[in-house]
Amino acid sequence: MTYTVDLLDGLARLLAEQGLGTYRPDGLYAPDETAITIAATPPAPDRLICLAAYPVAESSLLTDTTTGIQVRTRASADPREVDALDDQLFALLHGAGPFRFGAVPVQLLYRVSAAPIGADSSGRWERTANYYARAHRATPHLE
Repeated sequence: MTYTVDLLDGLARLLAEQGLGTYRPDGLYAPDETAITIAATPPAPDRLICLAAYPVAESSLLTDTTTGIQVRTRASADPREVDALDDQLFALLHGAGPFRFGAVPVQLLYRVSAAPIGADSSGRWERTANYYARAHRATPHLE
């Protein structure tokens, strides 16, 4: 796979292994599950953890990289449920590492910001958190 695919797939699998939700790359979830998705926020199920990556800092001489990972969460009409889900993610991820996600060595994960988004059109509360992954990203010019 590629760097971003390995990073997000590995993180999704870690969240599922630790019991925070269910990760199915095919995207089919039961209504009572907490879906773990990459980039997409499907209308169901109500509970959701969505992962998306974005570049933060790259070295011009080394394979060192910092990649941002937006973790968007959604729960029910009770805002405490999405807060609790966000707290569980923080407890698992903040200051965690090292990991190997596919071919990607990740030294450290840590949260840099978080904020409530409010309720979606269905009345389900949402939050977003941004984590940084300090990792190594080899390229043909940097190995």
